[in-house]
Amino acid sequence: MECSPKVLIVGAGIGGLFLGILLERAGIEYEIFERAAQIKPLGSVLVSGPTILPVFEQLGLLDEIEKISKPLRCLNIYNSNQEKLGSMETNTKERAGYYSMVFARQNLHFLLLSQIPAHKIHMNKNVTTIHDIDEGVQISCSDNSTYVGDILVGADGAYSGVRQNLYKKLVQEKMLPKCDQDDLSTNYICLVGTTDALDPEKHPYLANEFSHFEAVLANDSSESVTCVTIPDNKICWVYTMQISSTSANETLKNSEWGSEAASSMCDKIRHVKAPFGLTMGNLIDLTPRKLISKVMLEEKLFETWYHERTVLLGDACHKMLPSVGQGAINAMQDATILANCINQIKSLTVPNIAAALKDYRDQRYQFAKTQFETSHKFAFIMGGQSWREALLRKLVLNFMPKSLNQRRQDRTCAYRPQVNFMNQVPVKGIIPVLPQVAPKQYGVETKVM
Repeated sequence: MECSPKVLIVGAGIGGLFLGILLERAGIEYEIFERAAQIKPLGSVLVSGPTILPVFEQLGLLDEIEKISKPLRCLNIYNSNQEKLGSMETNTKERAGYYSMVFARQNLHFLLLSQIPAHKIHMNKNVTTIHDIDEGVQISCSDNSTYVGDILVGADGAYSGVRQNLYKKLVQEKMLPKCDQDDLSTNYICLVGTTDALDPEKHPYLANEFSHFEAVLANDSSESVTCVTIPDNKICWVYTMQISSTSANETLKNSEWGSEAASSMCDKIRHVKAPFGLTMGNLIDLTPRKLISKVMLEEKLFETWYHERTVLLGDACHKMLPSVGQGAINAMQDATILANCINQIKSLTVPNIAAALKDYRDQRYQFAKTQFETSHKFAFIMGGQSWREALLRKLVLNFMPKSLNQRRQDRTCAYRPQVNFMNQVPVKGIIPVLPQVAPKQYGVETKVM
């Protein structure tokens, strides 16, 4: 007899909510647990493009994405004297069928949140322990509440409590690779925010139907400021400072988007030049202080994504630098493939569940690794201050043939996984799309004729 699993999702971020929406559409039972007492509208800009927009179209949410977004055509880079260093073409519409769209992180977060029935999200639930029991997997929270499900998904960020619990168990059983026991690498401190609505007469670039995506690199330091125009006459901005590994070890790591730690940093960087002839002081003054966040930017690609009934998703298994906007996209791609695999579990034994989770990891790992490596390289090329990085930046921005950049984009856009239990969206654009792995079933015996 076939039965559907119950899924416990820890983390109500982009990846966790997206998985919840897909499970909702599949009719699979799930609950989401978020340690924060309430969802806060923090963060800055996100990018979504051809590699995930087909799934939004499947869900009937593409129009909603377009309402909160502006399409992107190019990225412009300047030095602190406002002299243009070069541009990178980012227009994917003709070849891949969709523009890359930019929007405020909080707007996507609230859109996804609106698709989840309120009773399926439990706020202020800090998961402290995880136990495998006869009935499945049990989580215990700091308020002494417990919940049991068939599958546990850790979508709880770079410092995932689910991953830490899982890895502790695997270390005891001598099953965790040495590379997964190393700390995340931390090379950047970041300050982010989204301004209030601005006067388009004072800021005429806001009226353009396409987004202005512009970055200023400091001439003699490891600082950069990126500004992106979005609907409602707002600017998403990101200040980034590269730091040494020694400085990172001496800095308190903070995996939360938070406003408390931002105030002192705001006062120190007001003089830094930003795009559109602005300074960081201008941007800070145009942004509500409670919506400005300071965060460490870590990176690490983990090898171990699952064990028995527990599986990781998004930053919990591949924390990427935000330099090419792939973190949220990859989390949603994870959710897409994981939902496909979970939907095919027909018998709730540990071997069947583990087989589905292994298939998810096998389908996703190499694509996530490619984007992880691209994000790492791009961050150092665009933000590094060594002579080597400056030379690479000049070559990339001014001498890289457009055809080479186009081939790079085509390779990325060729990967467009869709939900296999919903109507498929026809392929758009002119570039070939990579074939998707055919769905398997886990736990159905084949009769011998």
